[in-house]
Amino acid sequence: MDDIFSIANPPEENARFRDKLKSKWDISDLGPMKFGLGIAIEQGVNTISLSQTTFINRIVERFGQTDAHSVDTPMVAGLQLRRPDKSVTPPPEITEWAARTPYRELIGSLNYIAVATRPDISYAVGRLSSFLDCYQLEHWTAAIRVLRYLKGTRTLALVLGRQRPPSLIGYSDVDYANCKDTSRSISGYCYSLGGGMLSWCSQKQRLVADSTCYAEYIALHESSHEAIFLRQLLDDIGFPCRGSTPIHCDNDAATRLAEDHVFHSQVKHMRVKLHSIRDAITFGDIKLLRVRSEDNSADILTKPLGRSDFLHLRDNLGLRDMTTHSV
Repeated sequence: MDDIFSIANPPEENARFRDKLKSKWDISDLGPMKFGLGIAIEQGVNTISLSQTTFINRIVERFGQTDAHSVDTPMVAGLQLRRPDKSVTPPPEITEWAARTPYRELIGSLNYIAVATRPDISYAVGRLSSFLDCYQLEHWTAAIRVLRYLKGTRTLALVLGRQRPPSLIGYSDVDYANCKDTSRSISGYCYSLGGGMLSWCSQKQRLVADSTCYAEYIALHESSHEAIFLRQLLDDIGFPCRGSTPIHCDNDAATRLAEDHVFHSQVKHMRVKLHSIRDAITFGDIKLLRVRSEDNSADILTKPLGRSDFLHLRDNLGLRDMTTHSV
């Protein structure tokens, strides 16, 4: 191990742990966390800010975008990328181009940023990851656009925590039949704890939903699993959630279905496991709240948005420009 981060309550346990390490190995105590695994960490009075400016600068240079113009969004609104027809043999020049183009390396670098500190690029990276075995020029161009977006927003940091008391709050959304190759929908969820998203996910659903309600119900099912996990985690570290965890959803039909224990004829084809969300509601672990689509923070995780909608929801994620924002 090159780096070890430790946290304990009470703080004296940290000192005991450090002394035990020192008794067996030569170690350097660098004090409070400031940088690790490519992530810069800045602690404020009631906040922690996470950013990857240095790492972004490195990949901007690595992939030849130092002089490129930045863009306002990671993906063009309404962009629909498709897999090429594998029954058609590509021309030799396309095969040679793909062999020398570091598409997989770029997507891997972007994915680390999306997972660590930048939920605003999660949808774009997730979609581009679908073409690792068949990428063409349009996919490479879209991936470079994500990098150009990061270049212009490299000073954004994910700010966790604020002045108000911490409270676990979730958002769930879906874009129906987003993937034109498989007709599957894209689910997205995110959770905050008093400010800034600490958990987020953008992924293609495993099932093909035959209605928007079904797709939203699947998204709520997946989101509820994360809510229960986070509640258990917080309880384990001494911060139990008081009351039900709210999950905001903008689909009334899916909300009514989750709260209604009657199996209607219209939903009898749904997988039984999806109805576990009803138990979570009954047990009081979660509750569903209505939210306007334009204020649903998870919407940014399900599809490419226009500039104004994207910037509005990006702000809701807790991303702040550290050159103008003080923690």
